[in-house]
This record gives sequence, structure tokens and C-alpha cells, in this order.
Amino acid sequence: MSATKRNLIFFDGGGSGIRAKSESADGNTLSREFAGFTPGELPLVGYLANLIINFAGEVGGPIDRAILAVATLPANNEQYGQISESVFAKSRIQELWICSDSVSACAAAIEKDGVVIAAGTGITALAVGMNQTMVHSLAGDGFLLGDEASGYWIGKMGINSALRARDGRGGDKQLLEVAGKYFNSQPYQLAHTIHQLDRPVHAIAAFAKEVSQLAHSGNQAAYAILEAAADEIVLIATTAKLQCKGGPDFQVALIGGVLAPDNLLTKLVEERLLIHGLKIHVTNRSSLDGAGILAKLEVPGIYAPLIRTYVAQ
Repeated sequence: MSATKRNLIFFDGGGSGIRAKSESADGNTLSREFAGFTPGELPLVGYLANLIINFAGEVGGPIDRAILAVATLPANNEQYGQISESVFAKSRIQELWICSDSVSACAAAIEKDGVVIAAGTGITALAVGMNQTMVHSLAGDGFLLGDEASGYWIGKMGINSALRARDGRGGDKQLLEVAGKYFNSQPYQLAHTIHQLDRPVHAIAAFAKEVSQLAHSGNQAAYAILEAAADEIVLIATTAKLQCKGGPDFQVALIGGVLAPDNLLTKLVEERLLIHGLKIHVTNRSSLDGAGILAKLEVPGIYAPLIRTYVAQ
């Protein structure tokens, strides 16, 4: 993209929400927030295409480049193509890049070699290594297959403990009490209540805050869940350093609500990282900022294997 192309829109997000921002050649900006989604909740292609088209229409005028960085991506080339075709047919966007939100998070947080771990409803991680000549994706894989240490995983483990306490398989009675109040359900209907929620994955992820509060107050079962999550985060970081042949200055950046600076989980991660000679790399930029950084690149560069690029004909 030439230096004169300055009309940009970019998106970043996942299950908890998708954020959008525009930056125009004359310096104007516009920010919006849209509902998030998890796989299977809605038709993916139509939702993502309309998200881009509608925001571009609100911004108005020609758009030189749009960046879509989201947690849930199409499953095949045909779906990617359908998104781009719809966007180009129904908007004035000239160029479209589609990638995982791990790419935008990495662009925001990592200046040298390192790994960014972004945890919200789900979790994703992307590492840069060998003097910024390689990228390596780690973890994530969605709530059906992985997402260990995500908000969903923490919430699910808390509810699982509650259900075990309900029927006598161990678990924790305090978690059962808190879950019953949180989901407004009697113990023996708790699982049925949660399964029938409009957005169960999102609701389970939101329950992670209750687990964290219980852990902070001294509940041992909740504390053990956060310890297990911290171990998973540190495993991602140490694996990234190994795969990238990282040195002593290998950066470990944490992004997302689950890993906010003051969270108990973040403190547990920090303690464990120090044992491995690592420390948290602090960044003031968000994943949405990272999407904006991608929008201004001349070419995808090191991120090229992870970004689908399309140009209007």
C-alpha cells in the first residue's frame, strides 16, 4: 500500500465482542463495537461479510484497505472467497486482509522476538522468532477442542466442580452455591439451564470472573483451577521460546480480559514465568491497535503465511 492510501477500517475480536475502527486520510476516526460470536452460533460467512460492509457504509467513501482479525475464521478457501466477493460487491473497499486475532495481538504487543497470549472467551497465541524471520502459532483451537486457560475453560472447570459437588463426586459446594445464584438455577437443573442459554459458551466464559473472585477469597477449588490455567499459560510461553529458539530477551506479552494486569491469574502466571527466566512484557496497545498496525503495512511481511489478502477487480 502506498503512503497516500490512508482510508482504512479494521476489526478485531472474538466471542466477547468485535471492535471496529476507521482512520481516514483527513484524520477522522470512527469506533464501533459489535456483538461477538462463537462457532456454530450463526452463519459465519454472512455475519463477517455484513460486519465489514455495514461498517464501511457507515464510514462512507472509498476504503483503501480493510483488516478483519477475528477468533473464528472460515474453514476453507471457498468461504474466504465468499466473504471477499460479497465485500467487494457491496462496498467501496479496494483491499481486504483476513487473519486470526492472534496476528493483530502479535502486531500490537511484540517488538522483538516473543509470544503474545491473548485470553478472553477463547485463547490464542502467536510467537515471532529467529530475529523476526519466523512465526509459530500455539494453543487455542476453539472451545470444542482446546482453549485451555481461556475464560470459557476456567468457567467450565468451575461449573464442572459445582456439578460434581451436586451429585457427590467431589467438587466444591461453594462453587455449586455461587453457580446456582449466578445462573438462577436449582442444583439439579443447573446443567440443563446452562445448555439452553442463548449463548452458553459466552455465559460460561463470563462465569470465570466468579471463579476468580472465589479463588481470591480463599476457595481452594477455585484457586486450583486458576493454578491449572496459569500452568497452561506458562506452557504456551516456554514452548514458544523453545520453538523460536528465543534468547534471554524473549518477550511474553499477555492480552485480554482474562489476563488483565491486576487479575489473580496474571499474578500466578508472573510467578511461574520467573522460575523459567521469563517475565511479562508490558504493552499499552490493544489487539485493535494491532489491527490498525497491520492496516498500515506495505505488505504482510512476516505475517504473510497467516493473512489472506484480496484485491477488488
